[in-house]
Amino acid sequence: MTNDMTGPDNGRKPGDAPDKEGRLKAAEGPVPAEIALPELLAGLERLDRAYDDEAGPPPLGMLQAQLIAASERHRRRALREWLLFGLVSLFILGFSLLAITSAPPVYWTVQGLVPIAGIIAAAMRRGRKGRGERR
Repeated sequence: MTNDMTGPDNGRKPGDAPDKEGRLKAAEGPVPAEIALPELLAGLERLDRAYDDEAGPPPLGMLQAQLIAASERHRRRALREWLLFGLVSLFILGFSLLAITSAPPVYWTVQGLVPIAGIIAAAMRRGRKGRGERR
């Protein structure tokens, strides 16, 4: 079996000591607790330092501020969408009423062109999908 040198300690086992050329020399027999325990504690301290900032939960005040900001953004976005919906619907209704009352031929022309434009747009989209052009 070969040594796996991919871990954070390059495959080093507790009690391994490098020789003069920098290669690891395996300990003969079981590792005494006097050697293994300090190495384990040092490794745990390194892990604690490495993950200390990432592991702690954020403060409650910061979470509350983020929740308040997210709910405010959501409320503003919903208000903007409703306002846009209202304006567009008023424009469409106003245009339709104006067209019906003032010029019935214009109204019927628009009523005929809208489905034709939809069919043309669908055909163009279908053609692009068939050729593999996707936006």
